[in-house]
Amino acid sequence: MKGVISFHPVDVGFFDDLIAPLIAGKKIDPDPFLARVLPMRRYRWEIRRYTSSIETLLETAGPAKPQREDNVLKKIKTHLEAFDYRPDQATRIVLKAIDPDLHLHGRPFLITEMSAGRVAEMVQAYRDAPSAAAVERLVKEQLGKIDPELPDLIPPEDHEPLSAELNYRADVLTEFTAIYEIARAARAGGPWRRDASEVGRPAIDVLCEELPWRALALHARAMPFWTARAVDGLETVCRATRVGAPDTLVSARRLFAEAIESFPALGEKLHLDLAGPRDVAAFIAPADVPGVLEFLNAQGGRIIAAAARSGEGPACAALLRKIKECAAYAIKHGLGYLEGSGILPEVETPAAVSAT
Repeated sequence: MKGVISFHPVDVGFFDDLIAPLIAGKKIDPDPFLARVLPMRRYRWEIRRYTSSIETLLETAGPAKPQREDNVLKKIKTHLEAFDYRPDQATRIVLKAIDPDLHLHGRPFLITEMSAGRVAEMVQAYRDAPSAAAVERLVKEQLGKIDPELPDLIPPEDHEPLSAELNYRADVLTEFTAIYEIARAARAGGPWRRDASEVGRPAIDVLCEELPWRALALHARAMPFWTARAVDGLETVCRATRVGAPDTLVSARRLFAEAIESFPALGEKLHLDLAGPRDVAAFIAPADVPGVLEFLNAQGGRIIAAAARSGEGPACAALLRKIKECAAYAIKHGLGYLEGSGILPEVETPAAVSAT
């Protein structure tokens, strides 16, 4: 599908202990969740200062190009300067070693490791970092693995400071409240309105169409995840390449089992394919993730070869690499696996994770 899809190591307890009670109209204690969210937000912001600096290098690499509005002399001068263009050291290193789709927009943090196991270890190292300064040290360590001089050649860009944590905390609580209110309205058989000025829609329709995505978007505030663009989920890729998908790849019914008992229509809306820009699809239970990683290791070459016949080999290889890394992290921490669409790390595009 077009747009952004994401691969999430899933903490099933988040859905059982926070989302299910909200849907049932019960109170929850969000503070332990917020204690994980707030550091993640700060650290993603710190890392973004470096990734955006690398993006600037990539975007400005190469000689200046003539502009349509330039006069003849200006265009001649630009062409002549192009002959003398030599990229600086940082640009040469970045152009050679950085894959933006993987290192800047694919992995949860700036990680340059090669193996899925080492990537999983580094993801946790970022999560466990005790301070922003420790995160910065990890960024420089990863850049240094590309070239020992690179950390000193890429200064972080200045960004607008983050909004107050008190405001951010209120935003997160508002998202939890929205889930509670949608379910409450659905139980009452009435409409749900974002504000009093709206006519509203049947709350049961909103619940079925939006609740799984809202829950995953909240989960993503605290849990690292992988992203890809203009590709499809694992089940769709397997079907397109005529390789049978693992039987353990199922819809996300398990994550919303209690809600489905109250709202059976919700279960009917859950599926394996990502069908839209804000959707939730294939799920793998924690106990079954090791088998899926074995499947990818055994069948990945066959899937990529089939994709290559349609000119999609490199894109498919990159996709499977991200899924493997996500699975490796999930296995290491006893988590499940879930695919979604329309979710990005919020310091990159805050609106992408807004469920308003």
